[in-house]
Amino acid sequence: KGLTGHAETLEIQYDDTVISLPKILDLYFDIIDPVSVNQQGEDIGISYRTGIYYVEKIDFEIIQSKYNEIQKKYDLPLAVEVEPIKNFFNAEEYHQKYLDKNPGAYCHIPASKFKKGL
Repeated sequence: KGLTGHAETLEIQYDDTVISLPKILDLYFDIIDPVSVNQQGEDIGISYRTGIYYVEKIDFEIIQSKYNEIQKKYDLPLAVEVEPIKNFFNAEEYHQKYLDKNPGAYCHIPASKFKKGL
């Protein structure tokens, strides 16, 4: 089985008058283990690495500032990639709204955090 180099990720479109990028990043860092390499929860492998992939260069400064703030909380280096997005493909249809289609399926994010901050 060949490695594709892909990462499982999601696209977030947001209105910054409703929720700011720093707030989104706070929520993101609240649901991941930022020092875990190629793993989140029980999901293991390079496709489960953590990353923040941005479109707009202007967002990089905000992302980097939050990254530096979070790094101060850990002795180990953060294992979160920060890169401009190279490409993005929607997941297969059976993965769309996966938890809606598969109630009780495994997710490393506790359900209590799904609506946090909104």
